[in-house]
Amino acid sequence: MRYPAAIGFYPGNKEELISLIKKFVRKNEKIEAKAAIVPHAGYIYSGSVAGEIYSRIKTEKRTFLIAGPNHTGIGKKIAVSQEDWLTPLGIVKTKKFSELEIDETAHIYEHSIEVHLPFLQYLFKNFEILPICLSHLSFKEIEDLAEKLISEEFFYIASSDFTHYGPIYDYELFSGTQKEILEYVKEIDKKAIKFIEKLEAKKFYNFVLENHLTICGFIPITLILLIAKKIGAEKGILVKYSTSYEVTKNSSFVTYAGILIV
Repeated sequence: MRYPAAIGFYPGNKEELISLIKKFVRKNEKIEAKAAIVPHAGYIYSGSVAGEIYSRIKTEKRTFLIAGPNHTGIGKKIAVSQEDWLTPLGIVKTKKFSELEIDETAHIYEHSIEVHLPFLQYLFKNFEILPICLSHLSFKEIEDLAEKLISEEFFYIASSDFTHYGPIYDYELFSGTQKEILEYVKEIDKKAIKFIEKLEAKKFYNFVLENHLTICGFIPITLILLIAKKIGAEKGILVKYSTSYEVTKNSSFVTYAGILIV
C-alpha cells in the first residue's frame, strides 16, 4: 500500500476534504476528452483549476494514467507504481502493467500524482490508476516511452504546474513592478500553452529548454501530447488559468493552467 505523503496539500480529514472539493467542482458542460493537463499544488492555490478541469471531463475510460514529475529526485527516471494508493477517501486500485520497470521509491514522498486522486475519487466511480513518476528525459526517450503507453484503455493526465517565479525558485528573469512581472510571466505561459493547444510536443519541449522555463511537469506534458496526437486528439483547450499570487500576494508565485485535450 502506498500511504499518503501529501497531507497538507489537501486536508487529511475526510469530511474537510470532501467539503473543500465541493467548493471547486462545477456543474458545467462536460467535454469529451482524451487527456488533460492538471496542476498539483496545494488545493488552496490550484484546487479551483483542478476542480474546473475534472468537472468538465467526459470519458467512458476507467483507467487514468497519471504522469507526474519527480520533484524529489529519488528513484528511477521512469518509475511505475503497482501498489494501491490510500487517501482519506479510501483506496485507489492500481492497474497492473508489465511494460515498464516498477519503482515504488520514486513515489514515496512525491505529491504530484497523489493530489489528483481525491478529485477522481469524488467525481468518478470504479476506476483504477497507472501512476508514472518521471525525471528529466530526452525527447527521444519520451517518444520511446509514449509508444509503450498508447492504449484505448487509458485516459491520460499530465500533472504539472506552470511557471515558478521569484527568489524562492531562483528564477527572476525580469525586473519591474509586481504587476509587470505577472504580465511578463503570463506572456511566457501563453506562448507555451499555444504549443500545447496545437499538440506540438517537440516545439513545446524545445521552447521550455531553450528559454529555461520552470514548468515542473514539462516532461509529463510532452509525453501526453505525443500520445494524444497518436490516438487521434486534435487540439488542446485552455479551460482555466490562475496564479498563486491571487491567493497570496508574494514576490514568489506559481502559475497554473488546466487544459483538456480533445
